[in-house]
Amino acid sequence: MHINDNLYVQVRTLTKQWITENSSDYELLPLAKIASINPDTYSPKEEWEYVNYLDTSNITDGCIAEIQHITPSTEKLPSRARRKIAPNDIVFSTVRPNQRHFGILNAPMPNMLGSTGFAVIRSNNPLVSNELIYLCLTENEFIEKMQQLAEQSTSTFPSIKPSDLGVCEIPCPKDNASKNFTEMLKSMFALIAENQRENISLATMRDTLLPKLMSGELDVSDIYL
Repeated sequence: MHINDNLYVQVRTLTKQWITENSSDYELLPLAKIASINPDTYSPKEEWEYVNYLDTSNITDGCIAEIQHITPSTEKLPSRARRKIAPNDIVFSTVRPNQRHFGILNAPMPNMLGSTGFAVIRSNNPLVSNELIYLCLTENEFIEKMQQLAEQSTSTFPSIKPSDLGVCEIPCPKDNASKNFTEMLKSMFALIAENQRENISLATMRDTLLPKLMSGELDVSDIYL
């Protein structure tokens, strides 16, 4: 979606400007000191009635292509469906980082679980927003660095460990002087999320109506524009 692409360009530009012009207002801290990584794990013993499951391949550059709705009582829940996802959590695939399977989930569906192929990241510092963390983790230079690290791994596929993300340095505001900047980030990401929801809704409507139009089930011959 071109609108969201433009919004991402704007928010990244404004963030870089804030980092450059306000160096005395923040300090660089490792991600592991300001955020929890994989904070909540689901156990089958919890026996959720249903699960909305997000696999690593189902999200790219923040855009979700598919969410699998699973009823564990009648369907097999994937063994990798373990990462609990809360509002505004960041999901970052630890396999082949250059494929950009990551996103920030503004309003996840109820009972949402992510694959263990994700590192789920959640700020635990009131001065550091998840939106700022997400922008830092998804910079092209950082992705390239993580991919180089992944290619040195001895696992079956090029991959990194959650701890590799934990050492990434994040600009942490020292006080509430950066409140306006943080609120701007939250507002822009909320707008991006709303655009994504609208796009998904329109796509769902198209996929529902188009087959009926093609088969003649819906007659539009009497509609005048």
